[in-house]
Amino acid sequence: MLLTLDIGNSEITAGLFDGDALQAHWRLTTNPGRTPDEWGSAIGGFLIQAGHSPNEIRAVCLASVTPAVTQSVVEGVARSTGCTGVAVDSRSPLPIRLDVDEPLSVGADRIVNALAAVELYRSDTIVVDFGTATTFDCVTAEGRFLGGVIMPCLRKAAVHLRGHAA
Repeated sequence: MLLTLDIGNSEITAGLFDGDALQAHWRLTTNPGRTPDEWGSAIGGFLIQAGHSPNEIRAVCLASVTPAVTQSVVEGVARSTGCTGVAVDSRSPLPIRLDVDEPLSVGADRIVNALAAVELYRSDTIVVDFGTATTFDCVTAEGRFLGGVIMPCLRKAAVHLRGHAA
């Protein structure tokens, strides 16, 4: 089984895969104050609740845009499952090319979104991700990440408009 973690600014999304099949998924609030033991207990508890043992995990893959919690989550998951997570970032060996001026500035969330778009659609794609920030990214069918834009989330934009528009 593969455990995937998307460590975002507001939430952590976890997915449990058996091959290509999603077996279970969960969301946790991203909380920098949690200890590795708390993260491990939470993930272990979710696995057990879904009818799986933490010992079934053979690999952990993560993408994080929240460095303040990454190490704590990785340590907790390793304690719970016995697997050390592999982090995806712009330095990872990737089957896509980050065709931008500053590839090291491309966040892990945008990288894995581009990877998914190439794998799932195999055509030129605009990927839109509505998270704490809203991102629009362009990726070609050949796997060239061309960049994109990062904007405030829709909720923050709406509040700002309401307070400042006629």
